[in-house]
Amino acid sequence: MNTVGKRIYTRRKELKLTQTAVAAMIGVSSASLTYWERDEIEPKNKNLAALARALNCAPDYLLFGATFGGDVSFVTINARVPLIKWEKLSTYTEGAVMDQGGEAEDWIYCPIQCSSSTFALRVRGDSMESPSSGKKSYSEGMVIFVNPLAELKSGARVIARRMDSDEATFKEYFEDDGKKYLKPINPQYPTTEIGEETKIIGVVIGSFTAE
Repeated sequence: MNTVGKRIYTRRKELKLTQTAVAAMIGVSSASLTYWERDEIEPKNKNLAALARALNCAPDYLLFGATFGGDVSFVTINARVPLIKWEKLSTYTEGAVMDQGGEAEDWIYCPIQCSSSTFALRVRGDSMESPSSGKKSYSEGMVIFVNPLAELKSGARVIARRMDSDEATFKEYFEDDGKKYLKPINPQYPTTEIGEETKIIGVVIGSFTAE
């Protein structure tokens, strides 16, 4: 299995899936899958990520035959997630999959296991940047990974939005004496109490900064 097409074909057969079924799961035509399996065209970006999810394997396995362990032919991970713009959060609804509109800036690897609803954002501003060294800090431009299905606990970093506003925010969520708050890491910004009008979109499960 030394080509992308052969690995796609073999993995599909292992799962006893037809080309039509896989194509429907991805949202492409059966002809596209035929081209991929014949090595006439190579799947890219969101199609590659969707194909890997449909075949329950890693994109790196399909592209390069990457394996983990001597006898393991594939690895189950949610490898890539859509990097979206903050503005898209203004129309977010619970349970939504962020790439459906085809508006992702890019598809990037998530560093840890995540749900299919996970998406990525670039940090805006300096409200989550620590003025002290040695403390967890999120500088502007850093990529953060947000899982809407992760358990919400006091102390979690979250993405939240007031339902009467188009603006979403990145803050630390905590509870105290029965009340809920959103707190910035940077002390120059205020801590705010939140009520029923505030929606927690998701929990930040990881971050990445390029060298």
